[in-house]
Amino acid sequence: MKSPHASLYQIIPYIGGNNVPPNFIQQHNLASNENPFGASKAVYEMLSTFSNVHTYPDGTATQLKSALSHTFGIPAINILCGCGSEELLHLLARTYLSPGDEVLIPEYGFGVYAIAALSVSAIPKYIPREGEDKALKIANILTNITHKTKMIYIDHPGNPIGNFLHRDELKNLLSALPSSVILVLDAAYAEYLQTDHTYTAGHEFVTTHPNVVVTRSFSKAYGLAGLRLGWMHASETIINSINHIRAPFNTSIIAQKAGITALNDPNFVKKTVNFTHLWRKKFEVILTEKKITFIPSCSNFVLIHLPNRANSFYKNLGENGFIVRPMTQYNLHDYLRISIGTENSMINIFKYFNSIYK
Repeated sequence: MKSPHASLYQIIPYIGGNNVPPNFIQQHNLASNENPFGASKAVYEMLSTFSNVHTYPDGTATQLKSALSHTFGIPAINILCGCGSEELLHLLARTYLSPGDEVLIPEYGFGVYAIAALSVSAIPKYIPREGEDKALKIANILTNITHKTKMIYIDHPGNPIGNFLHRDELKNLLSALPSSVILVLDAAYAEYLQTDHTYTAGHEFVTTHPNVVVTRSFSKAYGLAGLRLGWMHASETIINSINHIRAPFNTSIIAQKAGITALNDPNFVKKTVNFTHLWRKKFEVILTEKKITFIPSCSNFVLIHLPNRANSFYKNLGENGFIVRPMTQYNLHDYLRISIGTENSMINIFKYFNSIYK
């Protein structure tokens, strides 16, 4: 007898950047887009004195939502916290998708989008990207919408494609998007675009368009990846609907305290962003000098193009101490994603590139 959940076994599990072959030397981990500075010093100080692990956390994360409300100017009733933004992406699918519904996902988009859709027997439908920079076009989104379309996930900015829809493009999309379709803007890397006036994470659209959801993460610029903490900005209706199925204690007491502490240290994020911009630009200069093509990124990584040699280059890097991310899982077989690491890691990988491209 066929299991009613047999289709779940057809889902390809997400593979993280820490999946390292045994023969690789892990001196410089540049595979997971982690913060090279770790977390704020204030966070580490808080963790060193924390002792309330025997108590349950506040199930509604009241203090954390208050801190987010203060930082971002968003009413607390429009905020929902989760175990990383991945949980929130899954909760959206569980709340609003039914078997047979279509979900639009950008080509090469974050693998969790398809997993979330397939886990509720919805149908992922991929939006093609265009050009050498693999840009996402509004026209391609709109032409793929049908009466079955219920949700659109957009990585904003993208990972591994490091570009984004400009503010005016989002306005144009929303003016043509049916109100019955939920637009999810996954802004996990938004902090890295704070000075780009053409970018918006999308928060201003939530108040004018009840079908817009913005998800954010503490994993990147805040350096809290190991604590699994994310949050969502959405209409009160969407927040209340998700709360009906959300696990009662889906964010730990430690993660909540760390999130509040991290928000109270904006200088740490500024330091991280400035460092990332500086060393990403230096890396792009090196790649240009060596005639290695890449997709310009606005985040904390660079996606390099190595036709017919990405796999061998990946192995050579790993055997020489550099762990980077192959993109075969995203059907980008000729690409490698390299995160911006510590100054020492970047100097050493520059030396490596100089040694093999003389």
